[in-house]
Amino acid sequence: MLLTGGSPALFRDAGLRADDYAEVRLERARTVDLVWRGDGLESSVTSRDEGCCARVIGRSGSAFASATGMDAGPVLRRAARDAVELGCAAGHLAAHRPYLDDRPGETGELAETVGLAEKTELLGAYHAAALAAHPGVTGALVYYRESVADVELFTSEGTGVSYRRRDLTLQITVYADGGAARTAGSVSAGSGGDFSVVRGLASDLEAAVATAVDLRAAPVVAPGEYDVVCDGPLAGIWAHETIGHLAEADHHLGDAALQRSLAPGRRLGPSMLTITDHPGRPGARGFVPVDDEGTAGSAVELLRDGVVTRPRLHDRSTAAAFREDPTGNARALNFRHPPLPRLRTIAIAPGAASEEEMIGGVARGLLARGVLGGQTDRAGFTFLPAECREIRDGEVLGRVRGVVLSGDVLGAFAAIDAIGREQWRGDTSASCGKQGQNALPVSSWAPMLRLRGIRVTSG
Repeated sequence: MLLTGGSPALFRDAGLRADDYAEVRLERARTVDLVWRGDGLESSVTSRDEGCCARVIGRSGSAFASATGMDAGPVLRRAARDAVELGCAAGHLAAHRPYLDDRPGETGELAETVGLAEKTELLGAYHAAALAAHPGVTGALVYYRESVADVELFTSEGTGVSYRRRDLTLQITVYADGGAARTAGSVSAGSGGDFSVVRGLASDLEAAVATAVDLRAAPVVAPGEYDVVCDGPLAGIWAHETIGHLAEADHHLGDAALQRSLAPGRRLGPSMLTITDHPGRPGARGFVPVDDEGTAGSAVELLRDGVVTRPRLHDRSTAAAFREDPTGNARALNFRHPPLPRLRTIAIAPGAASEEEMIGGVARGLLARGVLGGQTDRAGFTFLPAECREIRDGEVLGRVRGVVLSGDVLGAFAAIDAIGREQWRGDTSASCGKQGQNALPVSSWAPMLRLRGIRVTSG
């Protein structure tokens, strides 16, 4: 137990007002960062971090406070004092279903059981192999991170829960001299702490080298509208950045237009499109069986058959504002931050089309795989695929470079006209940022998607 002393006494002595809600969250974390750049290992950093935070929500006001160190009493008293003195808005919390289960069993090859020497040997070999793979390769970057955090949450309502959060990411980028612009290929892997996902990546690295080298001679994409066939990783990021972020309930507060856009019963997409945010599966980055308010995770079906069903992902505060149930989406990056409505694992249900059928139905388009970046302002989206090939009359041709996909968030749902039958369920190193809380682990499950008439520019 991280908290010493009984939690009832902690809240009793904090100077809370009648009907105030209060919570204390304590955390101890260990992180390993390894970076290869240039000729070899650039840095190896193992760090430990610990601290606590407190949140008070009541009719007189609300406040959040945090500190490094594990003495929760002073932090809770400061939050209670600030809730009264700072004039913040009063708050209300919806009743929730507390998480009562035991910790889920550990899965996979836990990263902390693998020695640092073995990690550096394996990952350093990837870096060396990338540099030696082709005369056209001019550089490589290998970035590895793993973290393990033990968290305890106690509330004035009597909830007490402890959980362990693990995360692991690996990003390998291979660079080649493309003349006017440097070209790149990449390998992206992630897990909820399972080190085995970074083993056996030789073929993935070879593909990344081939992409970087081949792109040197690839033409820059001609701007225009294209039919785009997206692979599973890119389709998952698309769902995350579009319907996922739109559904985070704090965005709906005071935004009547967004509430109308996602009104239950409104049709957004084709009848084969169903999208759900859920707690995920053990061993994945987006596995969140309990959120940072102690709420048990539950699945939220955002769209069914193209129609909006439950349009909001809640923490307890937003659930109270909309008189809906908390969904287990209150997530905080660490003890320095309060929980916010955040995505967990977003899943697009499989469809009926094969890859051959999806490509065969395109006269002029692109086959887009992987993702280098993506963002949305909740009105429009922009994505940079890791690799794109031209499609002409149902035939996949050579690579094109500089592809930037963009469009209207709501309009893109109607552009979907085919969904693949195989659902990708891997993890990449892609994470989620919001209000300074970056990078939060998330997962996505998605089949291939075909979207008609997507705007393409070169970047």
